[in-house]
Amino acid sequence: RLDVAKRQVNAIIDQLGPQDRMTVIAVGAAARIVASVTGDRDTLHRAVNAITASNGAADLSAALAMAAGLVRAGDDARAYLFTDGIVQPLRASFAAGLPFPVEYHRVGVSGENVGLTSLTVRTSAQARAAYLHVQNFGQQPRSVTVEWRADSRLVDVRPLALAAGQAQDLVLPVPGDATSVTARLATGDIFALDDTATAVARTPRAFRVLLVTPGNVFLEQALRLRTDLQIDVAAPPAYRASATYALTVFDRFAPPGLPQGPLVMIDPPSGSALAGGQPIGIGRVRAVDAGDPLLANVDLQDVHVARSQDLRSSTFGRALISSGQTPLVLVRDEPFRQVLVGFDLHESDLPLRIAFPILVQNLSEWLLPPSVPSHSFHPDEPITIVPEAGATSVNVLRPDGSRRALATGSIATFGDTDAIGLYTVEQVIAGTVQRSWFSVNLFSDPISQLKPPDRLTLPPTRTTVTQATHHGQLEIWPWIALAALGVVMAEWLAFHRGL
Repeated sequence: RLDVAKRQVNAIIDQLGPQDRMTVIAVGAAARIVASVTGDRDTLHRAVNAITASNGAADLSAALAMAAGLVRAGDDARAYLFTDGIVQPLRASFAAGLPFPVEYHRVGVSGENVGLTSLTVRTSAQARAAYLHVQNFGQQPRSVTVEWRADSRLVDVRPLALAAGQAQDLVLPVPGDATSVTARLATGDIFALDDTATAVARTPRAFRVLLVTPGNVFLEQALRLRTDLQIDVAAPPAYRASATYALTVFDRFAPPGLPQGPLVMIDPPSGSALAGGQPIGIGRVRAVDAGDPLLANVDLQDVHVARSQDLRSSTFGRALISSGQTPLVLVRDEPFRQVLVGFDLHESDLPLRIAFPILVQNLSEWLLPPSVPSHSFHPDEPITIVPEAGATSVNVLRPDGSRRALATGSIATFGDTDAIGLYTVEQVIAGTVQRSWFSVNLFSDPISQLKPPDRLTLPPTRTTVTQATHHGQLEIWPWIALAALGVVMAEWLAFHRGL
């Protein structure tokens, strides 16, 4: 499809008149101008032909905003969008329209594709197993073969017959010594990017966490959902301060002296150092900032709290969750990352909502970020890597064998994740190399569906009235080619796929 899009754009370039100017914008995870306001056909042809496919999601909103910024009042501009229509949702900010019309040129026809859309490894007391989801997105029945490997060793082969639109879940064995597992559709199709899926099988390094509580099943189970946390539970009378724990969670109990490190304090007793004012009735709760990363995927719309300590005068930190009466959950970064919850979880329906385990997961990953997250990421998604204490070098080995060095003194963001597959993070500590892993997979049903839409919902054209200030002279560059060869380049994701 990329080649088809290039041919179509090059045909428009050949039709440019002497007064026409064109800007070419490639749309990928980040929009970029590859040719700017020029009428030179050779320059435009070279820019278009040099565009290559990538695997990241296509941000059409960024491209449209960039194109709108190039248009001045009075310009007679038009955008040509070449895409298979598989793009991220447009931002609400475009409701007012664009200063030019956008003409959608559909690229591609076929939607026949079988893809691997999820792969997870789960560990129980008895064994480890992997769960693979296979989907036939096409309108024709397909017979495929799934090859199952552990560290490149062939473990199993499964033939599958899938009716049109049918999905199937497979449970596959994971050898005890495996670092990673990979599923591959041996029967190739027009879209190779979702024919392979990789997951990390090695158990990540565990953090020891102490939960001090008179009894709280909801909280204990939510903490145990994170597989790299080793949870010890103690009753308040048995609590003894210990430096062996990376995180301490106090539920309705506060010791005379708080640990010097990450902690969560829930409903501290009256008179203790972090206690708030007298309890007050609450009702509904709300997010202070719905866009806060700590509240990602946390739906608080149907959450209620009967009563909470009054934290309006607390100097603990910033409010994360609040109400009409008082802040309910406070967080702070200094001197350590810590959380204060002003209410007893048993006096709220929060533990009965799906929001609760997600909130606990978000907070625990903020309090104790893993050195290297071992789960799967999407192409071009940035990864936060926290170098281990004492690390003298940190390197990331990509699936293609290339190596990237990271700084060791602080938390690093690694964004070179375009390639699908297994990434290895090597850290040298006291002369010894320690390795961790994460994977990158497509895992996107909208992309794997492939079939381009007949129509694409685009922003309306904003009409403006301008008054000429120079009579007898008109500046025109009527062609903006929003050559979404990144929509046809990125969101069809290196789609080297057929029509």
